[in-house]
Amino acid sequence: MTLHSIYDVVAATARRRPQAPALRLGEQRWTYGQLLARAEVLGAALRADGVGPHDRVAIYQPKSLDGVAALLAILQSGAAYVPIDPQAPPERARYVVEHAGAQVLFTAGRPQQQYEKSGLPWPSKIYTPTPGQLPLERVRRLDQPLPLGPPAPPVPDSALAYILYTSGSTGAPKGVAITHAQSLAFVRPAAEVFALTEGDVLASHAPFNFDLSVIDLWCAFLVGAEVALLAETWLGFPVKLAEAIEKAKITVWNSVPSALIQLTRHGHLEARDLSALRLVMFAGEPYPPKHLRALRSALPNAQLLNVYGQTEANSSTYIFLDRIPEDDQASVPIGRPFPNYEVLLLSDDRQVIRGPGHDGELYVIGNAVAAGYWKDPERSAAAFVQHPLSPERRQIVYKTGDRARYDEEGLLHFRGRADQAVKCRGFRVEPGEIEATALAFGGLSEAAVIPVPHEEAGHLLALYLGAAGPIDLDRLRAHLAAKLPRYMLPEAIELRPELPRGSTGKIDKKALRADAELLLGVHTL
Repeated sequence: MTLHSIYDVVAATARRRPQAPALRLGEQRWTYGQLLARAEVLGAALRADGVGPHDRVAIYQPKSLDGVAALLAILQSGAAYVPIDPQAPPERARYVVEHAGAQVLFTAGRPQQQYEKSGLPWPSKIYTPTPGQLPLERVRRLDQPLPLGPPAPPVPDSALAYILYTSGSTGAPKGVAITHAQSLAFVRPAAEVFALTEGDVLASHAPFNFDLSVIDLWCAFLVGAEVALLAETWLGFPVKLAEAIEKAKITVWNSVPSALIQLTRHGHLEARDLSALRLVMFAGEPYPPKHLRALRSALPNAQLLNVYGQTEANSSTYIFLDRIPEDDQASVPIGRPFPNYEVLLLSDDRQVIRGPGHDGELYVIGNAVAAGYWKDPERSAAAFVQHPLSPERRQIVYKTGDRARYDEEGLLHFRGRADQAVKCRGFRVEPGEIEATALAFGGLSEAAVIPVPHEEAGHLLALYLGAAGPIDLDRLRAHLAAKLPRYMLPEAIELRPELPRGSTGKIDKKALRADAELLLGVHTL
């Protein structure tokens, strides 16, 4: 079977091995045959409701077996799925739904309840197992028989597969648009690099709006492996996660370093039988060497794999770590490009850097580079640019904004961001979005977010605000919590009559840095 879409990946495996285990969540388990059958039922209902090519369908609910089937159903209909962090506040969910132009929303559980309480407008059609207080004329109940729609259309590989929203510097999240061809261009070589087989069990730790989920789901389904969904409610409980790894006999773990650090420090791994775990991969942020050595000590038989990349290019480089630096200040390499990828390192004067000793900006080249940012031509034009060394032929590459350097072995090392973005618990955070959200509260004259490096979380955030008069901090915190996902909320807030400024008149963030370190040490939200 020729694979033109992500849906074809699952359909091919289901027809080849219908009785093989595909999904589990706790004691619930589905085979590939059951997963495909449920996806086809949901897909038929979507088509009966008029969903088809070029549409977008949002999903805002906790992880579930039916949730994965919904992703597949959306893809089968020819539409693109738009996953929303189930822990995101309703206002952010509403923004994503409206910005993506999603007329249909899958929802359930706590996200649905929060959205109902918010009083925000609902999309035209809502798929849910429990209507609650929803407008019944818009509801399609998932726990009742569903209609049979027209036959599924052929889905070209040029069609959008999903839109993943990340933090944006202008005060609003931006949607990274990925086609089926671009996703498959990463999934296929990645599954080979990771040596995935049908005997593997992959942990699905990342939420579906995070690009790590592409590996968890589509790489696993490509080879016929099983996916063990880990409920979002477990993520803050390392002992619970360790128990789940042991019980499900997880063979491949994929998460951000901060989650692994918590698992190593507080999960009591020595008390668990984790002998099935053969590969531990991490991405999203640098892994401090001292914590990486602790991970190696806790899991001496597992391969450790550092994966580097961006949502805009899936993942672009990797390295299996045979040696871990003894120096706590050393950087861990991000390795070499995946098959079918190229990377280009350019100096500030746009000269190619091929040897060690010099920092440059990293460009990613390959068929897996995203189609751009949804409904945002200006930011798309700034990030997805013509190949700087091939002006004579059109070839779009991704300008990452990341600084990198080659070492003596030809391995790349991450050296920081060229812009202001930072990583917090593996998620990319634009301080400008937090600042703009705070200023929208009213009564504030200026705002500055100061990220402070933290070995477990990546960065902690201090928010400094200029205000001529009194500000109700409790209401301000509630305002931020209503509009920003949890990982973007500052750990500390300080009000001042005015913020310090440098000679150019700009806010002097360097002057606030030392204060932020002290503030984060004694005050938390």
